[in-house]
Amino acid sequence: MKLSKFLHCGLSILSILPALAQLPALQEKPWLGHFVGYERRDFTCGIKEDGKMVLEAKNAKGSVLGFQKSLTISAEIVETVSGKQIVKQVIPDSLTSADKPTEDPQKITFRGKVTGDAEFEMVAEFDGDNVFVGGRMLNPGTLTNPLHFQIRVRFGDIYRNVVEEKLEDDAKKDRIEFVRIDKKKGKCGVLESIDLAAADITGAGLSAVSVELSCYDERKFEYLLQGDGQLLLENPRGIASLPKDGFSILWRGDTQKDKDGKGRLHMKIK
Repeated sequence: MKLSKFLHCGLSILSILPALAQLPALQEKPWLGHFVGYERRDFTCGIKEDGKMVLEAKNAKGSVLGFQKSLTISAEIVETVSGKQIVKQVIPDSLTSADKPTEDPQKITFRGKVTGDAEFEMVAEFDGDNVFVGGRMLNPGTLTNPLHFQIRVRFGDIYRNVVEEKLEDDAKKDRIEFVRIDKKKGKCGVLESIDLAAADITGAGLSAVSVELSCYDERKFEYLLQGDGQLLLENPRGIASLPKDGFSILWRGDTQKDKDGKGRLHMKIK
């Protein structure tokens, strides 16, 4: 009886607490629960209520390749503490937008805060088979250490269900190609441990990256720098590893040359 009264009291309190306010969402399938839905012949791209973008490639028959092979694209504010970079967590109930949920997006802007109350703005633009993302930090909040804003495109551990005997044959032609800002070109495979942040790869930053992985049904992912800024490559946990186990492409704008945050990461799938 006492337990019943306790549960009733607890539920009553929860019922009067405000729900976490995230971005508004579409109410019908296939984009139920998404702020933005966008579909093309070769891919779909959605923005969820929590502000994260999810891009899914399609196969030659027009079917998406599945959540395991989806790419997550997210806005981040990074704090540097004693030489270590710490990604601050987005506060879900801080997300706001003047735009309405849509399945026919052109330009979408939303704002949010991270732990420490640093505020950011993220922009996504859609034009045919092209998706552009960018943004900027608006204020540092209570944080006093060095900060920067970035967009992360995350490739996951896409071969985790492939048996070892078959892996080498499947992934032997996979590659990541890049063009550095100093015009030097390079490439690497995915089956050798490599430090993607090394000077001979990332250098002073990249202007273009392309990714070809056989498990994506021969799709090619292209990432281009538009405006001032740089692209970078990053291993999980910041240490040398096999790219087949996952890696990230980072976009960072140039806060000195582009104070209005007009620079973009241009993404294409072929």
